[in-house]
Amino acid sequence: MDKGIQVFGVNDRDQESVQAWVEQEDLPFPVILDDERSIAIAYGMSEVGTEGYLANPAEGRRPGVVINEEGLVLVLLPDLATVEGQLEALPSLT
Repeated sequence: MDKGIQVFGVNDRDQESVQAWVEQEDLPFPVILDDERSIAIAYGMSEVGTEGYLANPAEGRRPGVVINEEGLVLVLLPDLATVEGQLEALPSLT
């Protein structure tokens, strides 16, 4: 990516499920395993006491977060439709 942007996925499933998802979607970025959703909760993609993310992954939707170099959330995108849509949104965020 130009503009110094790094993209990471975060997933709360087991390693085998995540690997299958990465292969199925042909993801061009690494995915971090977050089985306790601590990353998702810290960055507002999930809430304490819930069992999932803000968006509905069953509908192919995922939350996204833009974080600066200091770790501060600049933008929360709570309901991105697809991985492709997420990647298309990146240029408008900088």
